[in-house]
Amino acid sequence: MIIAGIDEAGYGPLLGPLVVGCCAFRVPDPEAGSGKLPCVWKLLSRVVGKNRCRHGRKLHVNDSKAVYNPTAGLKELERAVLCLLSQPHGIADDIATLLRYADPALAEHLAGYRWYDGWADERFPIQADGVAVRISANAFKIACEQAQTRCVHYIAHVLLERQFNDLVDKTRNKASASFTLVARHIDRLLQTYAAENLLIFCDRQGGREHYGHLLRVMFEDWALEIISETEKRAEYRLVNRDRSATIIFCEKAESLALPVAAASMLAKYLRESLMSRFNRYWQTHLPDLAPTAGYYNDGWRFLRDIQEVRASLGVNDAELIRQR
Repeated sequence: MIIAGIDEAGYGPLLGPLVVGCCAFRVPDPEAGSGKLPCVWKLLSRVVGKNRCRHGRKLHVNDSKAVYNPTAGLKELERAVLCLLSQPHGIADDIATLLRYADPALAEHLAGYRWYDGWADERFPIQADGVAVRISANAFKIACEQAQTRCVHYIAHVLLERQFNDLVDKTRNKASASFTLVARHIDRLLQTYAAENLLIFCDRQGGREHYGHLLRVMFEDWALEIISETEKRAEYRLVNRDRSATIIFCEKAESLALPVAAASMLAKYLRESLMSRFNRYWQTHLPDLAPTAGYYNDGWRFLRDIQEVRASLGVNDAELIRQR
């Protein structure tokens, strides 16, 4: 069967991209009538853990907020993401390859943003050791083979500022814009894996409790069954002839299913990678400028700090500042 997960990073900020990640694992089918779903953390417990490992031999895979913080840095998040990414795509040797693996359409969009240009001396991996990543990726591959498990799908949709604002205009609010990216992932999963007992976990989107209408509108060729809708969990089934998928939206999905945690980590890693470029660009014009993570209050501080430079460069609000 296929267990997939979808999660985002950058939903709230004023600056920088919104990224929605998606991860899927092919795992052994559960025993008939057992009622138990395979747990990818347990299947790969030799090389993957929910918690930080002191000796560093296990990949730390959990909600991105548990794996990454600005003080600890990107090292653990980066190592895990690059190892997971190596299965469906191969080892990324530079950031351009990483971005192409994760979102093939992104390079074309990045070309329209001067602050996302790469640098000749751009380090990759950003903080992790490249040799250690390759060793960990090989150990991960061996453990997956032994568990008859494989990461078959690991991609993201990266929505840059101008595209974000255009989509918010079309969908009328940020929550709908975010769900549009989620739906694109669901569609790709349906087209690719719906013949393999597909189960998709999604983190709750913007506090929304009911998704039946959205799924019915976006997947009109699929018959929709509402299995349950409660305050904390909504479960649906989509069927199209001999293909089907179960989709579960729930709170803290990243703690229930490893693919959701992995999706959140990819989304966070891509956003942080791009924000590193963003900050470096503006610091070339203002060397003493304090960097920003792009969140609302500090984002406005940052905009005030770059106001004069922004005006001299002719950067308009629509290409830099995200709509709320």
